Amino acid sequence: MDKQSAIKKLFDKKTKDYTYTITFFVIFSFFVFAVIRPNLITVFEINAKIKQLGEVDKIYGGQIDKIIGVQSVFEINRDNMYLLDEAISTQPEVNKVLFDVNISSDGGKLRSEKVTVSDINLKDKGSANKLKSFMLNMSLFGSFEDAMDFIKKIYAQRRLKLIPQMELGRPLDESTGSAELKIRLEIEGYYL
Repeated sequence: MDKQSAIKKLFDKKTKDYTYTITFFVIFSFFVFAVIRPNLITVFEINAKIKQLGEVDKIYGGQIDKIIGVQSVFEINRDNMYLLDEAISTQPEVNKVLFDVNISSDGGKLRSEKVTVSDINLKDKGSANKLKSFMLNMSLFGSFEDAMDFIKKIYAQRRLKLIPQMELGRPLDESTGSAELKIRLEIEGYYL
């Protein structure tokens, strides 16, 4: 086939009809791959992003609801916030704890043998707003009922104190013959 006959066949009426169709499909394919396909990919990616953002929005909405709940509880209890300052002070205030313990033992018939303060660090300022504690070690003499009254009075006070350890025993000197017990307590006081 020479060049002239190929050109004649190309411009033949039958071939012209197919040429327009083929050209249309080539141009359409170009638009599908070059223009429409990237737009469709962008649409699907945006839909996936919208779903992700919807889930993140639900999580943030839940967190905001929790913050609003905490804030409403804070607003309800705002008038009682001074009780927290009384329960846990910013300084150790060992003297106030000793005073509270003394008041608790004055009403009862307990006799104190010794009181020592331990585990207190007055120099540590590094862990601000972290709960710290100190220990009061006490040796007392008295009856079981007096010891229970003493413990109830300790727990009824506003200053937060715990009794992590308590030992009851007979005194070494049993010459008195009474029902007196030797009581050893550890009282833990807290501060910020």
